Amino acid sequence: MRRPSFMGTAALGSMAAGASVAVFNMFYWAQYQHYFDRAGAGGSPSSILSFYLAQAISIFLLLLGFRFAYQYLRMRSSDPAFSSSFAVIGSALSDKTLARAAVIGAALYGVLYAFTSSIIVFQPGVDFATTYGTTGLASWGSLPCCGDVGTLPWAALYLSPLHLAVQLVPLSVLLVFIVPPLVGLNLAIALFSVRRTVAKVTGRWMVACGAAVGLFTACPTCAGFFLAESVGGIGATTLAVALAPYQAVFIAVSIPLLVLMPFFFAMRVRKTVLPVTGAAMARGVETGNDPPLSAGNR
Repeated sequence: MRRPSFMGTAALGSMAAGASVAVFNMFYWAQYQHYFDRAGAGGSPSSILSFYLAQAISIFLLLLGFRFAYQYLRMRSSDPAFSSSFAVIGSALSDKTLARAAVIGAALYGVLYAFTSSIIVFQPGVDFATTYGTTGLASWGSLPCCGDVGTLPWAALYLSPLHLAVQLVPLSVLLVFIVPPLVGLNLAIALFSVRRTVAKVTGRWMVACGAAVGLFTACPTCAGFFLAESVGGIGATTLAVALAPYQAVFIAVSIPLLVLMPFFFAMRVRKTVLPVTGAAMARGVETGNDPPLSAGNR
């Protein structure tokens, strides 16, 4: 049986390798995007495919790291009850009901995230052949240059009969595999905290805050339109343009927030449960009310 320390090291190593490959890949393309653009309109298909193949490898390593981290946390659930924050989180993930809720929550948030960040675009009133110059049942287009790190190379697959398009923007595609799993983890530990402690509205609002801020990590412009239209569409364009320069800020806020929130809830559980457990153990060893020992037992 694998030791928890090995699984923890494997999780960190796999996630670090995946993140390194993705970051290097995006920065490398941004540095040489003008060179890739020389291949002609749309760039070299082989270069773009190679880029997304490297991104796929990085995403696989990240998901593998998440899998190792999940196994590590479940192993820590066998530690003495609530002896650490890792043990509390592991206990939450070991609960089948909470684990199922985490998977469902991550999937639903992932779908919302994909539509909000325009990874998936559904346009029933648009003629793809006229608007995008598509031919046949399915076609694709690409753009290798010119933009900021993580925005290129852009590629899109158009499914004309379904009026459906899948847009590939490197940073958006990467984050759609990072943010939703973290939201699912937060959901599981929040429900576990509610079950174990007296729930406070503020705690649940903090999880919602982390998920909402995560919407901005993929595409602040798209998220700006989404939020503005949700409140009536007033000033949607202005809000979207205003949010665009702050993409790095949204990423820097949301990812750490979603990573740290499970530990916040775990500490709440430990602070609430451990004093009760300690009091129960103290009562169990009291002997002040016991009858005196008989002479024969002294």
